[in-house]
Parts: sequence; structure tokens; C-alpha cells
Amino acid sequence: MLPAKRLEVGRKSVLVTGCDSGFGHALAIYLDLLGFHVFAGCLFKDGEGAKELRNMCSERLTILQFDVTSQIQVDNALEEVNNKLKGGTV
Repeated sequence: MLPAKRLEVGRKSVLVTGCDSGFGHALAIYLDLLGFHVFAGCLFKDGEGAKELRNMCSERLTILQFDVTSQIQVDNALEEVNNKLKGGTV
């Protein structure tokens, strides 16, 4: 993994899909280390990849159940992100 420098990211948030494994998983961890609030879209919210993210990352990371081929899950994820951003919990 690349060395992480803490950036002044303020209240910046990012949504990453495919966080169960691979590039999305690694990117979610890296962005969390940089200080972003990360919305990590996982196909399986309670799967091994999501559990690893919960254990490795800060409280800034939020796991979303997110199958990009399911319009219902896309809509639900968007609503959850909007609620967190509007509610000031991010």
C-alpha cells in the first residue's frame, strides 16, 4: 500500500463501489486513511470484505449494501448517503 499522508480534506465524502474485495476494497481503505468519509458499497453488507473494512477503518467509513445492477439498492444507497450528509453525521 502507498504511504498515506493525512490531507486536509475537511468534510469531503466519496462513494466507492465494489468494496467487497480488490481495487474497491483497497481504495476504500486508502481514502479512509487520507481522512475522507467513505461510503463503501459492498455486494454483501455482512460479507467478509465488509467485516474487514469495519475492523480496519475509522468511524468515517460507512458500509452500504450496494449491488449496482439493482435499482432498488442504488436508490437505497443514495437515500442513505443523502440522509447522512443532510443530517450532519458526516
